[in-house]
Amino acid sequence: MKKLLKEYFELKEMLLDYTDEFHDGMFYDIQGYLEEIDFSDEEECKHYTEVLTKQVNAFKSILEGYKQIEYTFS
Repeated sequence: MKKLLKEYFELKEMLLDYTDEFHDGMFYDIQGYLEEIDFSDEEECKHYTEVLTKQVNAFKSILEGYKQIEYTFS
């Protein structure tokens, strides 16, 4: 779970090279995970790991999309 949160944080920073649209939402989401999850509760961690994995994968796709943008006339 902590490894996944670290990856989420790194994605937030990498996206800043392209847009700041997601920065605040991702930052507060990360804070929520760190403050609200009981990391000793295996069942709770399992649930949030599944949720966060989907979120991280979505932002990986967004980042990949930004990386592929090549303006012809700008």
